[in-house]
Amino acid sequence: MKLLIFVLLACFSFDVFAAPQTGVTGFFDTATIFFMSIYEFFTVIIPTAIGDFFVWLTSYLLYLKFYLMYETLVFAHEVALSFIQMININEVVNTAISNLPPDLRQAASDMRFFDALSLLIEALITRLVYQMSF
Repeated sequence: MKLLIFVLLACFSFDVFAAPQTGVTGFFDTATIFFMSIYEFFTVIIPTAIGDFFVWLTSYLLYLKFYLMYETLVFAHEVALSFIQMININEVVNTAISNLPPDLRQAASDMRFFDALSLLIEALITRLVYQMSF
């Protein structure tokens, strides 16, 4: 029951009991409210809307910039992978390994020198492609 009374009081407008202003005072109060709402529209609502628009525009342009950067990186990564596959660095390193003496080949293989060399060359090629994409 208390909840029902609270809901009814919350939805009830007490302005209904206010005495309407009539005559000259009522007219000027109504005119003042009307012109103040027009003044508020031009001095508050329109500048706020313009500011909100520029915030939205800046956010969208920033999102677009990061999206284009991401797509550029994806494309550059695919180009770098295809370039590395075209060069086939592992085959070049394997032919260079076969020309070495056996003891030096074993020492370099134990230190994983050839894996590091191929990784370094792939990284340099990828860096070159990324620098060319920006």
